[in-house]
Amino acid sequence: MMDKEQLLLKYFDGSLTETERITFNQLVESDIEFKAQFEFEKDVKSIVRTSENDNLKKKLQGFESELSGVANQKKQNFWKPLSIAASIALLVGLSWFVFNSDVFNGTEELYASNYEKYPNTVYTITRGDVSDESLERLAFEAYETNDYDIAITYLIELKEKTGLDYVDFYLGQVYLANGDYLKATDKFQEIISINSEFKDEGYWYAALANLKLEQKEEAENLLEQLINMGTYKKDEATKLLKELN
Repeated sequence: MMDKEQLLLKYFDGSLTETERITFNQLVESDIEFKAQFEFEKDVKSIVRTSENDNLKKKLQGFESELSGVANQKKQNFWKPLSIAASIALLVGLSWFVFNSDVFNGTEELYASNYEKYPNTVYTITRGDVSDESLERLAFEAYETNDYDIAITYLIELKEKTGLDYVDFYLGQVYLANGDYLKATDKFQEIISINSEFKDEGYWYAALANLKLEQKEEAENLLEQLINMGTYKKDEATKLLKELN
């Protein structure tokens, strides 16, 4: 397996292969230290993007103290970081590029202006029908009322019992709305790979999830494929692709 540090580096520069992406996602799920380092680096990048230059050093000093504490923990047995001073210097040096780069500018706004939760089109809920206590009703009632934690529980159970393809698509929707973008991309990629009835929609929402994960190149690739198919949100995908370039 590829070195964990190298996996993180490739993730943030958007060069993971499909096999490496699977490995990366598995590590985020199963390796607490790896996930902590991933979240830490993601937070640092976010601060570099959104902080003013005058405030950047103060923010990074806080992270320096945090990282020093983490480094003293004996459980941190795989990570071989650069010295803190070198890391901070590197981030400060990169800040000019990030602030002036089109790669990261405006992705939050682009996501917000394009994201809309997909409606429940697979299970009709009749209000007041107390006799319907099916698992599908429980799952999609929670979905429609934005009770995402409950929806996840019921959708996972529904998938295990029925194997229905569309359940993965709606699980992706719930993960996306709940801010779990890695799990969302996994589910949408599954929908795409099995040629589900929600395949086209899967491309669109996978692209949006990749925007949130700062995977611009992957988002552009998904949008290009969606545009070529020409069946779902072609105009929106074309506009979003132009705004990313």
